[in-house]
Amino acid sequence: MPSIARAARKTIRLRLHPVGGIPLAILFLLALNPPSVFSQTTSPAIATPRATPASAATEDVLAYADLLYGKDQFALAAQQYQVFIREQPNSPSLEIAWFRLGECYLKVNQTEDAVTSFNYLINQFKSGPFVGSAAYRLAVLRFNAKDYRNALAYFKVSKDELSDPVARNQALFYHARCLQLTGQAREALAEFEEVMAAQPGAAENPFTERCLLETARLHFELGDTAKSLERFQALAKSGSTPEFKEEAIVRGGLMAAEAGQPELSEQLLAEALKFPETSPWKSLAKVGAIFNAFSRNDHDRVIGLYNTGAYTADNGATEDESRAKMLLIVGHSFRIKGENESALRLYSLVEDKYFSKPEGIEAGYRKLQIMHQLGDPGLPAAAKAFAERQSKIDPQSSFVDMAWLMVGEWHFAQAENSASGAGSDFARKHYGDAAAAYRSVRLDKVDKKFHEARLYKQGWSEIEAGETGEGILTLSRFIQQHSQSALSSSALAKRAVAYQSQEDHEFALEDYVDIAKRYPNSPELEFALQQTALIYAHLRKIPEMIQAYQDLLAKFPETEGAGEAHYWIGVGHFDLERYEESLIDLVKARETDPSLEDKTTLRIVIAHYHLDDIPRLAVEARRYLEGNSPPPTADQSKDGETDAPARTKRTNIPPQILEYLGRELFESGDWKDAEFILTSLTDPAAPEKTAPSVWKLIGDARAKLKKHSEAIAAYDHFLLDTERPSERASAYLSRGVAQLCLRDFEAARNSAQESLRSQKEGRTNADSRLLLGDISAAEGDLEGAAREYLVVSQIFMDPEITPKALTKAINAYRTLGNQAKAQELTQELSSGYPKYEAPASLNHEC
Repeated sequence: MPSIARAARKTIRLRLHPVGGIPLAILFLLALNPPSVFSQTTSPAIATPRATPASAATEDVLAYADLLYGKDQFALAAQQYQVFIREQPNSPSLEIAWFRLGECYLKVNQTEDAVTSFNYLINQFKSGPFVGSAAYRLAVLRFNAKDYRNALAYFKVSKDELSDPVARNQALFYHARCLQLTGQAREALAEFEEVMAAQPGAAENPFTERCLLETARLHFELGDTAKSLERFQALAKSGSTPEFKEEAIVRGGLMAAEAGQPELSEQLLAEALKFPETSPWKSLAKVGAIFNAFSRNDHDRVIGLYNTGAYTADNGATEDESRAKMLLIVGHSFRIKGENESALRLYSLVEDKYFSKPEGIEAGYRKLQIMHQLGDPGLPAAAKAFAERQSKIDPQSSFVDMAWLMVGEWHFAQAENSASGAGSDFARKHYGDAAAAYRSVRLDKVDKKFHEARLYKQGWSEIEAGETGEGILTLSRFIQQHSQSALSSSALAKRAVAYQSQEDHEFALEDYVDIAKRYPNSPELEFALQQTALIYAHLRKIPEMIQAYQDLLAKFPETEGAGEAHYWIGVGHFDLERYEESLIDLVKARETDPSLEDKTTLRIVIAHYHLDDIPRLAVEARRYLEGNSPPPTADQSKDGETDAPARTKRTNIPPQILEYLGRELFESGDWKDAEFILTSLTDPAAPEKTAPSVWKLIGDARAKLKKHSEAIAAYDHFLLDTERPSERASAYLSRGVAQLCLRDFEAARNSAQESLRSQKEGRTNADSRLLLGDISAAEGDLEGAAREYLVVSQIFMDPEITPKALTKAINAYRTLGNQAKAQELTQELSSGYPKYEAPASLNHEC
C-alpha cells in the first residue's frame, strides 16, 4: 500500500466511461442487490464523520468533487478527490475523500485502483464506519471472485466497524456465509442464529428466511436431522419467497422420508407436486415421491410417477444429485414387476452415465442379474467387461466377484444342459470356462452363502474339463471346509470318480467307504456301495466284493443295479469254486436284468459242468446256444424301418464242455440234443477247425436220427483229418451204412471196401463184410450176399457177430430156395450158439 505522501504525488490516469447520474445517497449505502450472489442484501449506511473546519478554498475543492460525483462525473470527481487528498493531508474529511475516491474507481471499472484506495483507507484509519464500508466493498469483490477466505477477513472488519444496525447485520450474514463456504459449519450456524435474532431498525429482518434455509442445511450437514427438518418445516409454513419456500417443502419432504416420517413426507411432497411446471423443485419432488413409493413397495406408483416425466429430460436444468438413485430404483421396480426390457434400459442408462458412482456400479450389476435370469448368451462377455471396468474403479468391490460368479454359473449351466452329453467337447469347454470364472471369485468379497456352491462347482468343473488334479485338490478343500454341507457326499463321490480315472483305486475306495459311514442317508450312497464293490472286484478282493454287493442289495433291494449286483455276487462265488452258491445269484441276476442273459447263462453253464449236472448243463447250454442277447434299442428311421445296430460278439462256451456234454448225451441216447450241442462246435465254412472226434460224434448222432446225408458229410470231415486206420475203418463203415440207407450202393460198397483196407481184422472188419453182404442183398444179389455172410461166420468167432452172420446167411439161402443149405446152417447155429435170439430185424434201421 503506498504511503499518503506517495499517493498524494501519484498522478492517476483514469479510463473514462459514459455514465448517468445517481442520487448522492448512494455513496453511503451498499447496493440493495450486490454483485452476483448478493441478491438479498441491504447496503450499510455510512455516517459522514465530523471534520475539523478547513479553509473555504479547501472545502470548495471537496464540495466540488462531491458535486461531480453526484452528477455521475466519476472520472472528474476522482481528480478532485486526488487534489483534496494531496493538498489537505490533515483534513478531518480525508477519510471520506479516500472512500469516495475508491468508489469512483469502482464506478469506472478501475478495480485494482479501487482495491488500492480501500486497502489504504483500512490500513491508515483502522476503524470507523468508512473503514467498515471500505472493507465491505473489498469483501464483496473477493466473495464474487469465490475467494471466500479473503472475503471472510474483510466481512469480519466490516461487521466489527459498521455502526448502522442494518448494514452490520448484512455484513454479519455474509460473514456467516463465508464461514459456511469455507467448511466452518458450526461457526457459521452460530452467526446465522445471531443474524436471525437481530432486530436492525424498525424494518423486518430481510435475512430471516435465508437464515432459516441455511441453518436447515447446516443442521443436516452436522447430522442433526430433526433440527434440520424443523427449520425446513418452519420455512415451508412461513416463507414468502417462492424460491426458498419451494426448496424447504421439497427438501423437508425428502428429509422426512429419511427420518422415518412417511406421512409428513407424503404431505410435503404432495404439496410440492402442485408447483407449476416451471418450478426448479417440482422435478425433485417427483423424485422424492418415487422414493417414498418404492420404500412402501408400491412399484406401480414408482413406474407411474416416472412415466409422468420425472427426470425424463434435463431441459437445460442442472441435474439433481438424486437422479442416479431415482433411475436406479425405477429400474428395480421394473425388474420386480417383471418388465425386464424396461429395467435393462434404465440400468444401462445409469451404468453408462454414472459408471464410476455407486449407482452406476449397482445398475451394471443388476443388469447382469437380469441377463443371468434370462439365460442371455451375451452374459459372459458383459460380465467380463463389467468386472474389468469395475476393477479399475474399485478393485475391492464385491460386484466384481459377483460378476465372475454369474459367469461361472452361466457356463456351468450350459455344460450341465448340453444335449451332446457331459463328455462332449461342448460341455468340456463350458466346464473349463466355468472353472476359470469360479477361480476368479474372491471368497472374502462374496456372501458366505455362495462359498459352498462356488467351491463345489469349481472342483466339479475342473474335473469335467480334464483338469483332474486341480479338481481333486479343490474338492478336497471343499470337503475339509464344508464337512457338514449337504453337498459333501456328492463331493466325495466326484472326487472318488476322479481318483478312479487316475487308477488311484485305494483312494477312491476310501472316499466311497467314507460316504457309507458318514452319509448313510445321502443320495450318493447307492452309487458309493456299487463302486465299492466294483473296486474290490478290480482289486480281486472277492469276499469283500461279495459283501459290498450284498450290502447294496440289503440297503437298496429295488436298485437299478440289482441284476448287476447279483451277477457279481455269483461271479464271486464262482471264482471261489462255490458253484452251488454261485448258481443262486446268477439265476437271480438273469431274472432281474435280461440284458445279463449271455453273461449269466455262460457262467451257469460252466457251473453245471463243474457240478457234472448233465441234465441242467444240457438245458442251459441249449438256452445259451439258441438265445441272443437283448439288442440295444433301435433307432426308428424316417421311413419307419428299424436300423438295428450290429450285435456284440458273444463269448463261446468252452469247446471241451460242449464236446463232453455232446458225448454224454449221445451215450445216454439223447441223440437229438447231442447233435445240436456238437454241431454248435462246427464251422461249415472251415470244417478243418473242428476236432475230428466231434465230427465222428456228429455223424453217429445224425445216423441215429436217420439224417443220412448230414451224417455222411460229418464222416467225410472226420476222414479228412484222421490218419489212424482203426478210426478210419470205423468211419468208413458208418458212412457205408448211411450210404446204404440212401440206396447209394456203389458208394456204400466203396466205403465198406475202404473200411476193410483200413482194418484187416477184428470187429470192424467183420461188420464191413456184413455190410458188403447187406449191399448185395439190397441190390438183389442174394447169392453174393450169402457168400459174404458165410465168410464172416467162418473167419470171425464172436458171440454176437458170428450168429448174426449165420442168421443172415440162413435167410438168404431160404429166400434163394436152398433149403438144405439153410437147414445145415441152422443146425450149426443151434449147436454153436444155443442161447442166441435173433432180433426182430437184422436190417439196418434206415
